[in-house]
Amino acid sequence: MLDSELKTYPWNPTVKKKAHRVFMLRWLIVILAAAAIFFLTYQKLTTNVWGLTAFLCQLLAVIELAFGLQFIEAGWSRKISSRMPLDEHYEYALYMYHIQSVRDLATNNRMLLLIASLEIQLGKYDHATQTITQISVGKCTPVQLKQLYYMQILLAAEVGDTDTKNQFLTRYTGIPDTNGEYPSEAELTTWIEAEEMDRLISALKKFTPTRKEHILRTCLITIVLAYSTFFYGAWYGINKSAGYAIRYYFAEISAICVSVTLSCLLIWGMICLYKKQKSLLNRKATRRIIAVSYAALTLFLLSLIGYSFLIVSFGVEGTETVTGQDQHYIYLSVQSDYGIATQYRTDNLIYMQKTGLFLPNTDTLTESSVPDSDPNDSETQDSSTTDSTENSPAQESQKASPLQDEMRAVYQYIQQQNPLPDMNFTYTANAKGENYAILSETTEEKDGTTVNVNYCLYDNGSKTDENNNTFEELVLEKVYPDGGYETELVDFYLVNPETLEVIDEQKSSW
Repeated sequence: MLDSELKTYPWNPTVKKKAHRVFMLRWLIVILAAAAIFFLTYQKLTTNVWGLTAFLCQLLAVIELAFGLQFIEAGWSRKISSRMPLDEHYEYALYMYHIQSVRDLATNNRMLLLIASLEIQLGKYDHATQTITQISVGKCTPVQLKQLYYMQILLAAEVGDTDTKNQFLTRYTGIPDTNGEYPSEAELTTWIEAEEMDRLISALKKFTPTRKEHILRTCLITIVLAYSTFFYGAWYGINKSAGYAIRYYFAEISAICVSVTLSCLLIWGMICLYKKQKSLLNRKATRRIIAVSYAALTLFLLSLIGYSFLIVSFGVEGTETVTGQDQHYIYLSVQSDYGIATQYRTDNLIYMQKTGLFLPNTDTLTESSVPDSDPNDSETQDSSTTDSTENSPAQESQKASPLQDEMRAVYQYIQQQNPLPDMNFTYTANAKGENYAILSETTEEKDGTTVNVNYCLYDNGSKTDENNNTFEELVLEKVYPDGGYETELVDFYLVNPETLEVIDEQKSSW
């Protein structure tokens, strides 16, 4: 049937409803894939969590998932149409062809061949003749050409056109029958001479047998491939230079699941490929060569999967422990097997960011290595604690050292007046035993590269004003923990030790 005739065709409402469901599902998959790509691109441009490798793998995972869902949708559509009566199946295929505004030649040929076959089975020979004229012969596969020539033989026999029948019969027999589904030239000639159209149409039905749809299997393969791409991209492509790392629990569980499912999928796929190749070969020697080749390739790919699993396993040796939580982050202490604990913060289940605080493993400390201290000395107890709560200075003063109270007061003052990026209060000490606070850990672009930046608050001693009031002076400095750039002075603050009132001196030099 020509496209111009489809515009006025009296469509069955039930068939239109089923077709529209499938069509809307296709557009939903496209919209969700586009939204995911937009989100990933926006995240890449606005954050520095993922490197280029991770970003490209994330895009590839979205594409894999989208194509897999389209295969699932196509299988579901074929399953629905195969259960319809012949006339509804024809209208369904015709309507799906009509509402698709963009069609590539391969899809166009496949749909037109199905429509022409259904039209012949319904006895609509004139419509079938019109449909066949729209098929692009140059884009047909050999199997499609054999089906096309058979239908043209059948149509020519129906109208008694002997010349056309003989012409297409020659072309039909010139394409080898690799599947053994097509009648021979002798059988066709006998049926045509006896005018047995029913037998010709019955043979046509066998060309396009009802395809068994493995929707669940396709869904599983899609999820495994997309998730594997995402996980390995995240593992190898996360921005480690900015202090980010994959969470241990996520990495351990994902590595096991991905390795097992990929291995099973690989073995199953190789077996299927070998069986398909074996059926096309007659010589035993050739079969053995193919079998050895597939076995070697399978072992090589399995070794790559195993190697990747070991890389992830060695990379997450240690223990991840939750140490605190506030409105924005969960704080983690990652204890490695070689005695160093690293502090992280996170707001998701996939990755975490280093906070810059390193603590020794207390399990490895001996009694002689622990310095004597007064249990009532609050400054000693709090000199290496990480605190991320938002309590007021008056409340915190009951459990923190005076200097920690004063630094927290400055932290809260900066939050209210001129917040720094990624603010988080960490009270710690350096190798000399000097206490200081980290107010922000972030990154910035410098000389074309991304560098780590910490905003730290240091004690500059006591100051007395003209009214004989004593203040503690704190200095805010911009520090580059990886080196390469000099520390910069940012601001000076005076803090009243009794009221914790903060005064901004608004200066950036000594």
